Amino acid sequence: MNEILFKRAQKGDLDAFESIIKSYEKLIYNAAYRMMGNAHDAEDASQEVILKVYRSISSCNSVGAFKSWLFRIINNTCIDEIRKRKGKTNISLDADYTDTDSHSENPLLKDEETPETEFMRNDLNKNIQAAIDKLPSDYKSVVVMRDINGLSYDDIADALEINIGTVKSRIARGRKKLRDELVQMEVFGSS
Repeated sequence: MNEILFKRAQKGDLDAFESIIKSYEKLIYNAAYRMMGNAHDAEDASQEVILKVYRSISSCNSVGAFKSWLFRIINNTCIDEIRKRKGKTNISLDADYTDTDSHSENPLLKDEETPETEFMRNDLNKNIQAAIDKLPSDYKSVVVMRDINGLSYDDIADALEINIGTVKSRIARGRKKLRDELVQMEVFGSS
């Protein structure tokens, strides 16, 4: 994103804002999906994030700080939604439970992939997401930001407004809890 586009969006230029959001919408959705655990909640959270970004883009200090600022909004929005829904279970009677995510295409699916390998990969993805969902929100946030979205330690520290040492320790603890959960689920053998 360039500085001019960013400044125009901060001044209320809707076309500039839409252009920025188009370049970040996939990242927003993917981060929300990993935090929320399903497509429907991720779509809702993504829309909420976009509204929050629109309302407060003028408070972002610079184009260089935008990505960290955006992840702070994604993280806080998802955590708020998870807290609101804690203890509430929603079951869709219309959901096709044999389909992993009818909303998204699978770019990892190769033409030569067999149905068995696709099933195994989908099953692995479901198990990993289930394990991520069990992480405490402090660990979930940093693991998703680092290991799924590839943010640097500095960017995570900026996004969460914590020091870099805390980021590193939460990532280490989160990864350990994730690994332990996957071993317990018998997804991976113990090492």
